[in-house]
Amino acid sequence: MKVFISLDMEGISGLSEWEDVIPGRRHYEAGRRLLTQDVNAAIEGALEAGATQIIVNESHGPMNNIILEELHPQADVIRGFFKPLCMMQGIDSSCDAAFFIGYHGKAGTGDAVLNHTLSGLAIHRLILNGKEVGEAGLNAAIAGAFGVPVVLVTGDSQTAKEVEEDIPGAFTVAVKTGITGLSSQAMHPVRARELIRQQAKEALLHRSTVKPLAQRVENTIEVEFTKSQFATAVSWMPGMELIEGRTVRFHSSDLVSMMPVLQAMLLITGQVNQMITG
Repeated sequence: MKVFISLDMEGISGLSEWEDVIPGRRHYEAGRRLLTQDVNAAIEGALEAGATQIIVNESHGPMNNIILEELHPQADVIRGFFKPLCMMQGIDSSCDAAFFIGYHGKAGTGDAVLNHTLSGLAIHRLILNGKEVGEAGLNAAIAGAFGVPVVLVTGDSQTAKEVEEDIPGAFTVAVKTGITGLSSQAMHPVRARELIRQQAKEALLHRSTVKPLAQRVENTIEVEFTKSQFATAVSWMPGMELIEGRTVRFHSSDLVSMMPVLQAMLLITGQVNQMITG
């Protein structure tokens, strides 16, 4: 049984500030350790449920945050930002289930801890097939394109609520509740890890009750950027439509092929931001 894990950081137990999740900031090294321990708890639960192969894809920031020598030795790990499927690199139809560990709420979700969608700098809203989604909803759709169910998501309580709406049947673990978006009331990490282990095991044992998200023949993604300059530059990409000052639209029959396009959008906005800020 093969399990794919997409690992983010903002939803890791005990983390509440950007200081916890940005390399070089004062609490980042402690945050890396907590991240590694949370994913290890999920791996342990998966192994208890019979998993024989586990692939962990780092999906936060530069995507090289795990403390490798402390990662569970049964897991393989994919690291680095420059990859076509971004947060879902490594998933394919041979996977039996997917976990999303340390996820966060979509941009503008009340007081969800460190809420944003892919890029707090560049993206205001992401709309997939007419519905606004966060990273969990988008990535679950990608998993669905490979016929893989997302059976477990961990993060704050606001993210758990979002997941219950976007990924029916998925098991969730709320390790904290956001207070202002930059603060939270958190479960002690030891208790949080035990709950993650238990739910990972249960989710995998009951994976047949969670269906992969249904796919569409034609897919549309709309991205509302935070700045009009980002939308203008992205609209120069082939097949991209500028539908108003800050929003672009892209169509594709293949949802998976949209991910490299979305990744390219982020790379372009990074370059444009350097021009704007000098």
